[in-house]
This record gives sequence, C-alpha cells and structure tokens, in this order.
Amino acid sequence: MSIELLKILLKTEKEQLNGRNKNWNEVEDKFNIVFPDDYKQIIDMYGSGAVNHFLWIYSPFSSNTNLNLMNKFYELKISYEYMKNNFPEKFPLEFYNGKRGIFPWGITDNGDELYWNFTDNTAEILIYESRYSNMQKYDEDLSGFLVNLLSKKISCDIFPDDFIVNDNYFISID
Repeated sequence: MSIELLKILLKTEKEQLNGRNKNWNEVEDKFNIVFPDDYKQIIDMYGSGAVNHFLWIYSPFSSNTNLNLMNKFYELKISYEYMKNNFPEKFPLEFYNGKRGIFPWGITDNGDELYWNFTDNTAEILIYESRYSNMQKYDEDLSGFLVNLLSKKISCDIFPDDFIVNDNYFISID
C-alpha cells in the first residue's frame, strides 16, 4: 500500500532501470541480510538518487561511489565503530553484524545518516543528525516513512523545514 502512495507523492521524470533485473540475492548473501521488500521496490522504481535534491537513497547497484550501498556500508561502519569505541555511552547500538544492528540506507545534504535498525523481526528507521549529535526513531518501514514524511503526517526535527515541497520529486543519478 505504501509503495502505491509513494508513486503518487514522489514524481520522477523518467522510469529508472537501476535496480531492475539485478541480482538482489547476490547482494543479500554478501551482507547476510534480507533487505526489506519496499526498499527493493523503491530501488527498482527509482534507482539511486535523491528525494527533493536532499535525501539521498543508497543502491547496491549504483555506479556512483557516493551512493553505492556496498561502498557506504563499509565506510560508515568504520566511522560508527570508531565513535562507539571512543564514546560508548552515546552509541549504544551495534552496527549490522549479519543478524541485527544498524544498516545504512541513505544520507542527506546536511550529512545526516539514515539507517535501519534491524532487531529480531523488525527494522525501524533511525535518522542520525550529522556528527551524531541527535537521533530520531520511526517505527515504520522505509516506504511508510517516506509517504508519511512527504505527506506531512510525521516530521523529522533533524531535516530542514523547506525539505518537503508541494510537488515532491525524485532525481535519479544512475
């Protein structure tokens, strides 16, 4: 249901082929993860790129190293674990270990990092403000989070007020 609403709320100029006909199983095996179905549908629909030129969604199939999920996973893991080792009280969550933990799915122009927090059977959305100064949680899947954010049913104090526009759009990089 959320995917259908997302198609209505988030326009794109052209159909993207970035994630289509790609081997999701190969990527999932590499990380020992099963990505949420709605994330795979979003990548299949839009490819990698940005919502309103602000919220960038990583794709494991992106040729852009700044948006390639595989590259960003390892880069962000090193940074997060360094911070966790030095400031354990501020970083109580573990990075994804093949079963549970935080796993990146995007970033903003302001440097805010966007994660899933995989627990036993769920994956909540986490938004870390740049430099990890603040964090907000959302008990939703990715498509539900985007739909509710774009329709202003929820807000994120970390994001600027002018991020959501009347005609929300997705710009693809690949």
